[in-house]
Amino acid sequence: MFRHKGKDDRAKPTMPVVMRISLSVILIMLAAVIFTWFLQYRMLMNDAEATWEFVVERKYVFAYSCALMFLLISLVAVILWRTFFGIGLSFVIISIVGYINMQKYAWRAAPLVPEDFKMAGQAGEMMQFVDTGEVVRLILGSVLILLGAGLLEHYVRKAIGKPKTGAKWWERWAVLPRLSFGLMIVVTLMLSVNFTPNRETTYVEWLDTWFSGWNQNENYKWNGFVIGFLYNLRTAKLEEPEGYDKDKITEIAQAYQELKKMDTERKSLDQIVDNVIFVMNESFYDPELYEDYAHGGGDVIPNVHEIFKKYPSGYMYSPEYGGNTANVEYAAFTGLSNFWANEIPYVSLSSQVNRLPGLVSFAKNQGFSTKAIHAYDGTMYKRNYIYNYMLFDDFIDRDKMKHTSIENGKGYISDSETYQEILDVLGDGEKKHLVAAVTMQNHMPHDVARYPDLHFPLNQGVATTYLVESSFESLNYSDKYLGEFIEKLNQLDERTVMIWFGDHAAGVLYEYIDSEDKARVDLAHLTPYFIYANFDLENDLSEKEVAKLNAELGFKFNTKGVDLPVVTPNCLSNILYNLLGAEKPTLMYLLDTVCEETPILAQSYYGNTRPAESKALKAYEYLSYDILGGKRYWLEYSEEE
Repeated sequence: MFRHKGKDDRAKPTMPVVMRISLSVILIMLAAVIFTWFLQYRMLMNDAEATWEFVVERKYVFAYSCALMFLLISLVAVILWRTFFGIGLSFVIISIVGYINMQKYAWRAAPLVPEDFKMAGQAGEMMQFVDTGEVVRLILGSVLILLGAGLLEHYVRKAIGKPKTGAKWWERWAVLPRLSFGLMIVVTLMLSVNFTPNRETTYVEWLDTWFSGWNQNENYKWNGFVIGFLYNLRTAKLEEPEGYDKDKITEIAQAYQELKKMDTERKSLDQIVDNVIFVMNESFYDPELYEDYAHGGGDVIPNVHEIFKKYPSGYMYSPEYGGNTANVEYAAFTGLSNFWANEIPYVSLSSQVNRLPGLVSFAKNQGFSTKAIHAYDGTMYKRNYIYNYMLFDDFIDRDKMKHTSIENGKGYISDSETYQEILDVLGDGEKKHLVAAVTMQNHMPHDVARYPDLHFPLNQGVATTYLVESSFESLNYSDKYLGEFIEKLNQLDERTVMIWFGDHAAGVLYEYIDSEDKARVDLAHLTPYFIYANFDLENDLSEKEVAKLNAELGFKFNTKGVDLPVVTPNCLSNILYNLLGAEKPTLMYLLDTVCEETPILAQSYYGNTRPAESKALKAYEYLSYDILGGKRYWLEYSEEE
């Protein structure tokens, strides 16, 4: 037994190692149960009753979550070799993670997943959406917890005694036990997070629980935060589809290049149009789709509904809700899908590629100047890198914009300013233009502009009445500016076409997104889209035919003029090429079949099921993987892009 001398030079015995370790284990076990409960409590938005129901109804899941939490806290304690301080630091980390998860769910109605931490570089930008007082309290509370844990550690160690000063350095630093316990914990933890043998497994009998790789709201609902989050660590790396290799990509390329050669009726894009405009409007949705948000004040977006009657139009099924704009943008620009990956492509791709073929590169190689506009920080989602890989000639973010008026003096740059930037580009003297713009006016928080008057009061109160009414007001302003923009485009002499769509609905539709009814959840994923041209466009589909197609997908609309089917954003560019009768990239010939057989390709739509397998869909999976996470063999066969 080690001894040391106190101030009075009397020997004081140390606590036996076995007893010390036993007490540490007991303390960490208690902390694990409390911390797991607390994290679940935070995930359920501080609802103690719902948390207790989860503990009782999902007892095996909760018990296993506690075991995992025990291992995580133990790892921290072993690394520090300070039990009390390790527990205190663990609680600080858990508190921060719980707070971030609450904020994300409040904004986007989606839980925190590992890929969100890839966006840590944009944390400063996101701070403007957070209550400063809450952040200050979180920081102060964390500091106090760490100070208290440190003091407690000091006095407890003083009370139980320390190794004698003459001990070897590896004894003083407990190198052998730290390495031994640490290795044991890491191995146990790695084995313990394998909840399922593969990503396709949905039910795990020994845990009596369901897993979903495609619907994280359901995943976290069934499995709680701890297991839900750790489960997603397994899917952070793209899984290579079986049978993927260069020969497979070559086979696909040759098959669809042959179809392209046979399609001789098309004209090159530069022969048909002078200007191509691509507008993704932030958080733009159609309030008329949601009966629970019936309101006074008339039509919120009258110009869009009028456009529906004049031009090919429909509703897009956004794979996202309330956020993750870049995932929608990626699909729309490239024609590829993020369906098979839990990734933010813009973020994960930025350090891996030097070319990303799609709409932009194809237009550039046909003689168009290519410019991107985003009314916000250009580093967000690393657009400043990715746009170079797409072959944009220039990227105009908010720091380069000439027109930067903010709606009502608060919030974000208004859509009217973004549209004026587009008009400036079109009038710069160059003959052919492709301009892709991403707006910001409707971005959350949806009451940021603090409109002095709200003209669309809800007929019945809901928990988020003020946010919904503020969102409607923002949509109305945005719709007004769109109408003005269309009028100015009509005055251009150059042949101009525009594809316009909302990236996702605003994160305020809780009556729908939180519903147990799949049809209501699907409605919350819809945004309007249309293809405008200042010349005649021929659409082979009628409203009646489209209504039938949409009904088969589970959608019925009263909106007049819907003559384009519900699709996910990966299909939008192909629709544009087909309406124009323009030459198109090889990939689009594959999309002709994919978008007909599987018009909606989104995890939120399929839940725990999968779309019907087909030869075209499998080929599409190979190509989506090849570009996003594979060897990028496809680039060898897409020189025209």
